[in-house]
Amino acid sequence: MTTYFKLPCPHCSKPLKVSRDLAGQSRTCPYCKGSVKIPEPATPAPETGFPNIVVNAGAPEIKPAAPRTGNAPQVTTAQSAPTASRANRKSWFSTGRGDSVSSDVSLVASGIIGAVVTVVWLVAMIPFRNYQLGQLFLERGFVPFATTLLMFWSFAIIALKWRGMKQQKEAMLLDVLPTEVAEEITVESLNSFVKHIRSLPVSGSQSFLINRVLRGIEHFRVRKSAAETVTMMESQSAIDANNIAGSYTILKVFIWALPILGFIGTVVGVSSAVASLASSLDSAADMTAMKSSLNAVFSGLGTAFDTTLLALIMSMIVKIPTSAMQKSEEDQITAVDEYCNENLLRRLNDGREGGAERGAAGGANVSVFREAVEAAMGTHHAELEKWLTKLDSIGGKMTTQIAEGWDKTNSRMQQQQQQQAATLQQQQAEQQKQLTEQLTQMAAAAAKIEATLATVANQAATMQTSVNGSFSAAQETLQQRFAGLESGLSSLNGVLTKLGEQSIVVQQVAPEKRGWFGGSKKAR
Repeated sequence: MTTYFKLPCPHCSKPLKVSRDLAGQSRTCPYCKGSVKIPEPATPAPETGFPNIVVNAGAPEIKPAAPRTGNAPQVTTAQSAPTASRANRKSWFSTGRGDSVSSDVSLVASGIIGAVVTVVWLVAMIPFRNYQLGQLFLERGFVPFATTLLMFWSFAIIALKWRGMKQQKEAMLLDVLPTEVAEEITVESLNSFVKHIRSLPVSGSQSFLINRVLRGIEHFRVRKSAAETVTMMESQSAIDANNIAGSYTILKVFIWALPILGFIGTVVGVSSAVASLASSLDSAADMTAMKSSLNAVFSGLGTAFDTTLLALIMSMIVKIPTSAMQKSEEDQITAVDEYCNENLLRRLNDGREGGAERGAAGGANVSVFREAVEAAMGTHHAELEKWLTKLDSIGGKMTTQIAEGWDKTNSRMQQQQQQQAATLQQQQAEQQKQLTEQLTQMAAAAAKIEATLATVANQAATMQTSVNGSFSAAQETLQQRFAGLESGLSSLNGVLTKLGEQSIVVQQVAPEKRGWFGGSKKAR
């Protein structure tokens, strides 16, 4: 549950009602446009029993520095006239009519801004004509001009929506339903609240918050039922959410059109390349003409791919801030819902649901609370039946659309699979051809190796024959040698036998002495 506390503007002393979620942040004052630093509020006291319908019970209320008299907020005459005129003045960039608030922006104004920025951008690309960046925008036909215009047109719409979003956030700081006027919102106090709201610097056609509160008060004035007012506020919340979603229709169209233009550029480039290729084949005898024709072919292909690339990049660049802005505006609608629940619906008193006595009785008056819930549920029951009928029809349409989408997806997947299968078959044929060529080369190499091995085998057989002959000759020679050695040993054995029968005297002879210079010395 979001809680709010009051804060005086440090510049103009006007009271502001601020959400606790904004503590520590800076916001612009909707009265004087000065910067306001949101302080940290004190911790509120815990509640007991049923929630009290008095808003901001326990929250700190900081009184403004400027003195005030009476119960109503002080609004001077000097400030009322310019404030009212400024609140009722419509912006030239907005498309809202009457008292209805709208998130749409003027397509004419945004288109003029986008066209001016596009011209400036293209003029800035002229010095880069010889580079890739300049050629993408200036030398790729008409498609880059169209995509650039759509991109800057989208940026202009987003900028104008951001400007309106800033005003919406500034209006959230206004104390639309001050407790100084009345603690409870009753039929008798409605005129005072409406008078205060009319004196604010923002009108109902400029702020979702002011428009929502005014419509809720007017409905409560007519129906005099808090339960029906709750139902009406829920319907108004859905209307505001649909308004936000519908304001992005043209941006979604631009995001869709950018890649389509890129594909158109691709078709144009490929067509130009094919036509140039046909002319190059006609002039195949002349090499100079053929070279110029091939240059035209490559130029057409460059146009085809570059336009698609540029369009896809622009589509992505536009999509990101668009999604961020849509999320911000949806959060703003949620903040308005929380503000109305806390500051309007809880304070409504139609006299039939207990009013202020409900908060004073605490948990004792359970029957009153039950009756209020039953009355509210009785109103919601009819609404729920209508919504169930709508949901049934929506469910049938969604089922049909999902089935059609699946059929389209299946057909696209089948086409992609067929293309992939054809590509794989082509790759397989090429690989098989390469493998056949490699096998042929390997067979030729194997034949050469086989012939070489046969030659080596013949040479080995010849060498073996010669070696065998050499071994035979060597063997015969060795046998002859061994026979001669045997006879020699036999003869030696006989000689030694004869010598063994005789006596052999062994005399030791002294060695001859030699002089210093090698001469012999005789024994003295």
